[in-house]
Amino acid sequence: MTEPRAKRLALVTGAITAIVLAVATFGIFLVAPEDSDQGIIQKIFYFHVAIAVVSLVVFTIAAIYGIMYLRTRDERHDEVSSISIGIGLVFSILVVITGSIWAKASWGTYWVWDDPRLVTFLIVLLLYAAYFVLRSSIEGERRMRYSSIYAIIAFASVPLSFYSVRIARSFVHPIVFTNSGANMPDSMLIWFIVSLVGFLGLYLTILQVELIQRRTEKGLRRLKIQLEGD
Repeated sequence: MTEPRAKRLALVTGAITAIVLAVATFGIFLVAPEDSDQGIIQKIFYFHVAIAVVSLVVFTIAAIYGIMYLRTRDERHDEVSSISIGIGLVFSILVVITGSIWAKASWGTYWVWDDPRLVTFLIVLLLYAAYFVLRSSIEGERRMRYSSIYAIIAFASVPLSFYSVRIARSFVHPIVFTNSGANMPDSMLIWFIVSLVGFLGLYLTILQVELIQRRTEKGLRRLKIQLEGD
């Protein structure tokens, strides 16, 4: 994809994402009903769970592109994988922050160490934080190869985190989505879906912008080398 086309696509994606997130925020606070038990603090759910789902999707994409890099040695696949992990890590931190705020307001505690869902998500966050320690300690093709391998191995924590939500039971972290469907009325579910789409769009927008920036920097470095050679 040419750079002008990539920039136009990023602009369109960003504009649509901004609209969707604005609509989601409006609907969540002004249209969606308040929870009868938790009141307005429950509205953080629309952001907390949506960001959590998107972060796990992003880590899945990172693992897929890690596999693609190992198969093709195409540096573009490594770029998508590494950028995705960076975005997913930021989203994971936001999940922990929003979850702690929600837990404190609703149940009087920021964190419960014996809740498998909280602990497994923390493990996910720490594993992917270590990815950048590995990446910064190696240079050249080995960095891309080892980073891809690590992205694939770290992905094992994603289904662990997902299934811990399905099998664990605790008062501090209730299950909203069960095997029989969403445990909420349609008037709430619709705004959760809009929020989820918005944060997926946010990921795509940031990814596109980061790819454009990296490839522009590479082009400038190549031009500089050519000029110095002349």
